[in-house]
Amino acid sequence: MNEQHFIELLYRNITRPWVTLALIVANVGVYAWLVAHGGNAMNFDSQQLIAYGALSGPVTLQGQWWRILSAIFLHGGLLHIAINMFALWQVGVFVERLFGHRNFLIVYLGAGLSGSFASLWWKPTVLSVGASGAIFGLYGALFGFMLAEHAAMPRELMRELRSSALTFVGFSLFAGFAMPGIDNAAHIGGLVGGLVLGAAFARPLDRSERLTDVLRALVGVAVVGALCAAAWFAVQPAAAAFRKADAAERSVRAFAFADETLTRRTTSLFEGFQRGEISEDAALSVIEHELIPGWEEQVNALASQASDSSPVHDDLLHYAEARRNAATSLAQAIRTKDRHVLDQAINWKLQAENILLTMQLRQAAAGQASAPSPGQ
Repeated sequence: MNEQHFIELLYRNITRPWVTLALIVANVGVYAWLVAHGGNAMNFDSQQLIAYGALSGPVTLQGQWWRILSAIFLHGGLLHIAINMFALWQVGVFVERLFGHRNFLIVYLGAGLSGSFASLWWKPTVLSVGASGAIFGLYGALFGFMLAEHAAMPRELMRELRSSALTFVGFSLFAGFAMPGIDNAAHIGGLVGGLVLGAAFARPLDRSERLTDVLRALVGVAVVGALCAAAWFAVQPAAAAFRKADAAERSVRAFAFADETLTRRTTSLFEGFQRGEISEDAALSVIEHELIPGWEEQVNALASQASDSSPVHDDLLHYAEARRNAATSLAQAIRTKDRHVLDQAINWKLQAENILLTMQLRQAAAGQASAPSPGQ
């Protein structure tokens, strides 16, 4: 087949690449939506991107799986979307004519999903946005067509396309490895997904679709689906770790709230007692019916999480036990008027304060260690 006839077939089969145009409109529309909702047009911050659907590993792996798809329609800023939409237009109009509207859309979305799954598998803590994985998939589909149907494309045109595609892919991957902040896992994942789908969907432009073409396409979709599923199952240990860390964080927040409430009640009790506004019997009643049960509840809650023990968890448990013991000794001291028991209550209180101080110092030291030094 000569090149002129091949080009005529391309334009006869697909007069207007409306899927490519629709994808560009969708990406630009999402970008404009973020700008309209207060984003910096040049560079969106990570929190806004996460709020609107970025591929954030810890969030995605805890149930928000839809981010695997939504992330490919989000971009980090004006330059990011401009480069990607230019690349999408450059390759999209040709690949859409090569594969047809339906198959082109399947390739684009399948490659985008492959890129997202590859990102999660390679780096479960990933924060990623952009259509580049899907765009790499379009180049992969072009390579797949050349491999599966090399006789159906003019040799000179195929050589030109292969050269330009290799240049784009090679330069982009090199830049991704050389520069921080570029998700090369998504690029490679998208490229592989597109390559498989492109080989599966490839057929000569002058031949109508046959049953064998449909079966080959289904096999290609199944292979890409299997690769995505394998990546998803491979990352489940990280998902379990994220769930465990999230549960621990929620537990710490709940404990902090309870600690603040009980400490405030204890302070109020002692101030009222010192001013003579609260009698010994009333104070004893508050200690026995509010403070001791409150701290006992915290001790039991922390003890029930012993299987998820960590240094912070152990410190909190010891702190809660010390506060409970201090309240118990204080109640006993009020009942018995025993100075020795009162000293025990004071010692338990000091022990709790020492545990809290140790935790604060350890947290401050960890923060200093993680902070970048000047010049980094």
